[in-house]
Amino acid sequence: MRVISALAGLLLAGCSLGADPGPLAQLDGVNVPDTAALAGKIQSTFQTVKLTGYPRVSQVRRAPVSALGDWMVCLGSDAESDSRVYALLIQNNEIVDYRLALTIDGCAGERFEALPTPNVELIRRLK
Repeated sequence: MRVISALAGLLLAGCSLGADPGPLAQLDGVNVPDTAALAGKIQSTFQTVKLTGYPRVSQVRRAPVSALGDWMVCLGSDAESDSRVYALLIQNNEIVDYRLALTIDGCAGERFEALPTPNVELIRRLK
């Protein structure tokens, strides 16, 4: 009986070695969303979550694997009295979700800059 159990274990272990999932799809740097093109939507989200002051954003970067989008940007305020930071999740140049920033989002270590002026020409090309 031990021989059969050992043989079954070896067969199952051998099958797991051949299951190579292959490389994960890499996000192409060419498809990085432009914050100037998203400025209007970012401003709208800023107003929706009722942050005070003026919007400040981080650079666009890859979102965590668990996020609903491929890209993300951190959104905060220039008002010292409002320390909330949101993670905006981006897919296909659209903000598909937002949430209060979690540790996994890495917004605490980001450098924030003023929201850029909307790039009207780029917005027209993306539509």
